[in-house]
Amino acid sequence: MRIKQIILLFIASSFLIVSCSKSRHEEFGRKLSKVYKSKQYKNFVASDYDEVFKQELEKLKPELHDPKWIDKIYQQDDNGLILLDEFLVDGKIDSLHQYLLNAKFHGLNSSFFHADKMTVLLDSLKFTKFKNVSESYPLLAKLELYSADGLVNYANILKYGAVNPKNIQPNYYVSVDRPNFIDAEKTLDSLDMINFLKKIQPKNGYYQRLQNLLINDETAEKKLTSDERQKIYLSMERLRWPVKEYKGKYLLVNIPEFQLRLIENNTTALKMKVCVGEAGGHETPILSGMVNRMQVNPVWNIPESIASTEILASLKKDSYYLEAKNMVAYKNGELVEASNVDWNNANIDEYSFKQNPGADNSLGQIKFIFTNPYAIYLHDTPAQAMFKQDMRAVSHGCIRVEQPMKLQEFLLNDKSESEKIINETEAASRGQKADSRWVKIQNPVPVFISYYTAFTDDNGALITANDVYGYDKLLLNKFKAYMPN
Repeated sequence: MRIKQIILLFIASSFLIVSCSKSRHEEFGRKLSKVYKSKQYKNFVASDYDEVFKQELEKLKPELHDPKWIDKIYQQDDNGLILLDEFLVDGKIDSLHQYLLNAKFHGLNSSFFHADKMTVLLDSLKFTKFKNVSESYPLLAKLELYSADGLVNYANILKYGAVNPKNIQPNYYVSVDRPNFIDAEKTLDSLDMINFLKKIQPKNGYYQRLQNLLINDETAEKKLTSDERQKIYLSMERLRWPVKEYKGKYLLVNIPEFQLRLIENNTTALKMKVCVGEAGGHETPILSGMVNRMQVNPVWNIPESIASTEILASLKKDSYYLEAKNMVAYKNGELVEASNVDWNNANIDEYSFKQNPGADNSLGQIKFIFTNPYAIYLHDTPAQAMFKQDMRAVSHGCIRVEQPMKLQEFLLNDKSESEKIINETEAASRGQKADSRWVKIQNPVPVFISYYTAFTDDNGALITANDVYGYDKLLLNKFKAYMPN
């Protein structure tokens, strides 16, 4: 069963507990009369209303986002006031209406949740002097249906996003579970509308800071540009996609920004430049994991994709290429002398290649491993000049970091071990023999590789970046229907 069904089934069941009887609905008319100062509501007849409700349900199905689900929820007789019976008189439908109107501060179009139609209906029910109570029945039925459809879609989108990332980004490798229920709500006997609405608001700090930019934009002297606003909308949608919570101590790589942030207690302890995968086939994937170990003076096991193209092409030109690059070749697991091989006629599939530790190793002097099925990791690099460039999408997919020694200090939080690593790598830089070794991180640290073209600093100031992989364009095609006009 989908989340949308569960939430409203839960709402419906809560009312069955207290009462769904006709006498309860007759009492609804008397309460409405008192609050709205209209005697006609005292003449409310539940059975007459139910007939009108069924007619309105059929009429409105083309406007509802989930007509089959709505039909299933309201298929019982005397069930057309699930929300209004409990929440209209005490003003909580008005509160729901206000939340839906404020969907624009989530980068969402409030009309998608029927907020504009609810405005008209609420005003009509409050201020129209009906000649006969039956004139109010179509308005009440519409308000019930628009409120239900709006509430559940609003809750679902805030909780899981409007667009499933797997449908637009084939290399989105974060697990996307869109659960069948909201855990905190499934055990309750009734719905607390206000607390429910508060609870489903995204708590992510980055999300809230982007939200504040939209709120403040209403009164700001310097307005957000349309491009900035669109990037904020798209980043907020990405932040709604299910990910492990950003909290405590963690690493955050933002691909479009070419930045790595070292975060602790919601504060950026350090920010450094990174190089990421090149667009056009080597894009760094969106994923997350736990950095649990690092290799000092690493050995680079050269991927087959690089060996069969770049390495082989270089060997055909110069059979001593491997020696010059501190690399070695193996055939069927046995070390071979590369200069004795006829690389123009060799079967490259029979060979594997490694680059030994040293200052010229392509992984630099340290690499940081986190468990993932795509062999992506963070590492040092001897190509430091790349960090002076603005455009740093230049790697084969892994992430090159500007300050690896600062990163290892942050991850280890062990002064003695960090100093030992620095001494070992400095010795290798001086040409001394470099032995490769593994260092375990006693308290593994989460790493999130993400894609946000709109972001904020710790003070909430907007940071924008170019859509380096074109992912904003892909998302916009699907998300545009949900965005504010």
